[in-house]
Amino acid sequence: MNHPAGGARPSDRSQIPKLLRRLEPPRTWDGRADYRPPAAILAACTAFVLFFSGFYLALYSKFFHHHRHLALTAVLAGAALLSLAAYAIVHRLLARFGLYLWQSIVASLVLLTIMSSAPDWARTLFPRVDERYERELGGPGRCLYNTPYNLDRTQTTFADDHPDRMLIDPIDEGLPVLRLDHAVDGGLQHLAPADTAARKILDQYGC
Repeated sequence: MNHPAGGARPSDRSQIPKLLRRLEPPRTWDGRADYRPPAAILAACTAFVLFFSGFYLALYSKFFHHHRHLALTAVLAGAALLSLAAYAIVHRLLARFGLYLWQSIVASLVLLTIMSSAPDWARTLFPRVDERYERELGGPGRCLYNTPYNLDRTQTTFADDHPDRMLIDPIDEGLPVLRLDHAVDGGLQHLAPADTAARKILDQYGC
């Protein structure tokens, strides 16, 4: 049996790896290719991953602790808007280049990578309190690095009546304790002097 000119013979198509074969998309009522369903599926997966990642950021930043309803609204709105943008982009790309199995695999791997690394990203953006102290005041290149208030040369505790107040007590005798507020894991507010004595210490070292 002869095949029409220009047509792909079944034997030729079967030699193409499944990952590289063009998939037949759903059809509209008038027979046109409809890429809305696969684009909607990817957008829904994107929304879930973005909500998961955004919720981690809200937790580690303490935004969720202080403004629970506002944080949930922000996370939901961000996930919805970005997933709608993903739907529009994916729908346009599929309509232009077609639907392939490898696209779904790549998209799944990217989304899984983003979701699995969300806690690490959140922890990096909103670190623990001792890491915050290093970044803002006591780390290399910071104002308190080569001073008695370097964490390696102090004893660090927290005030009983203010759990978010960090007390940095130098090992060297005769030096005042540095008291800093907003000393929590994560958080959106920078460490701040808790009293006049702390402000004088920071001014003394050019902080």
